[in-house]
Amino acid sequence: IWVVLCCATLNWLSTFLGASLVYFVKKDIHTLQEIALGSSSGIMIAATFFSLLLPAIDLLEQRPKYEMALLPVAFFIGAILIGILDKQITLGHNVSFSKAKLLLIAMTLHNIPEGLAVGVAFAHPSLEAKMMALMLSIGIGIQNFPEGLAISLPMYQAGTSKFKAMMYSQYSALVEIPSAILGYLVASLFSQILPYALAFAGGAMMFVVVEELIPGSKQQSSLFSTTMTMLGFMIMMALDLLLG
Repeated sequence: IWVVLCCATLNWLSTFLGASLVYFVKKDIHTLQEIALGSSSGIMIAATFFSLLLPAIDLLEQRPKYEMALLPVAFFIGAILIGILDKQITLGHNVSFSKAKLLLIAMTLHNIPEGLAVGVAFAHPSLEAKMMALMLSIGIGIQNFPEGLAISLPMYQAGTSKFKAMMYSQYSALVEIPSAILGYLVASLFSQILPYALAFAGGAMMFVVVEELIPGSKQQSSLFSTTMTMLGFMIMMALDLLLG
């Protein structure tokens, strides 16, 4: 559990460092947001597949086929639950609520499944799976760096001071720490649900990528943001080949 705590804390710190870059940029730099969100989406897609879904499938290889068939259901439930929470939060604010603040709320919400994913992944008993869990944490840490800027920069553009924009951005990642610990404890205490917990976390992360990260990255050039998404996937894939 101390390893989980350290990994989640480092992921929060990565967001903090990325958010601090707001001190070195101008207000009108949209390309950085495309790079940040595009690369983050690619990393998270790869992390969902390599570090969550594949270990879940491996855990069920020796079990009856009908148990394997429940993995897509758990994946879908994870996506639906985060989708419902996302809609409830955004509908709870009137139309004058600034887009930058809505982005902050959305990113805070999306950090919950990231934290859960890290905790659940470390609950897997095998050493190989724990290495993949470490890779997942590294991947999330990498994508949290540009993501921190992707939150702080729009808030600065909306008129918030650089210091407040940086602090709001890092607050959004604090939720990863308790989420990771909760995911680890639940998956460890109830080991039979571990494969489905992995799939559930994967579905929640994939929803965030499709709903928030990819649309947010397509502000100017769709081709450029798509390229950044592919690059992010390649980075996470290389980590899997080198460390997996």
